[in-house]
Amino acid sequence: MTIPFDLSTFVIAAAAVAAAYVIFGISAFGAALFTVPLLSFFYPLDFVLPMVVLLDLAAALALGRRFSREADKSELKWLAPFSIAGAILGVTLLVTLPRSATLIALGVFLLAYGAYSLHEGVPTRRVSRGWAPVAGFAGGTMGTLFGAGAPPYAIYLSRRLQDKGRLRATLSNIVLLSVTIRALVFTFSGLMLADRLIAFVMLVPFAFAGLWLGNRIHGRISHAALLRFVAVLLVLMGLSLLGRAVF
Repeated sequence: MTIPFDLSTFVIAAAAVAAAYVIFGISAFGAALFTVPLLSFFYPLDFVLPMVVLLDLAAALALGRRFSREADKSELKWLAPFSIAGAILGVTLLVTLPRSATLIALGVFLLAYGAYSLHEGVPTRRVSRGWAPVAGFAGGTMGTLFGAGAPPYAIYLSRRLQDKGRLRATLSNIVLLSVTIRALVFTFSGLMLADRLIAFVMLVPFAFAGLWLGNRIHGRISHAALLRFVAVLLVLMGLSLLGRAVF
């Protein structure tokens, strides 16, 4: 089988993956924000996206299993079924929606909400659980449609959970569900080819190294700092989606 990396590309990819999963270790999402655009300079998206989904799946599984007892099970019970329903809709919309216009609309929303959150600071009011179906459905749809399903979950949970450990654990569990659905979609669509699997095996040790470092950093930051970090990620993700739509 052909090894999908030459040495120079592998060094760049390994460094990018390690750095991206430091972010994942801190917040339980956001790694693909950096890995997908960077690796897309070297490889086509139909190679990059399945490989990145496998990395996200491994990281979410590691983080979710380790901290599953801290997760808020009641929030997960509300989010999960709507996330699955949204994922089914997202697969359908993949072939029907004008992709550029949708990316622009989503990018503007995430950019505006992230900027608003940075300006507002730590939210003082909890949102109603009535927003859980909206967050779950939106996250599931965005996950299969754009490969970026975490922002609606992060927005909702950051306004429900005051403990940073519970927030990250709950977010990592719902992200695990989201990326599992995406991995199944890529598998059944025939995109999980051998070269993607080889690339995943080569890069996953660097993802786990970044995850370990991110977890240590998470233990040293405050809840307010974590929420600011999430808001910055939403801004960057919005800019990333706008860039994908334009270029």
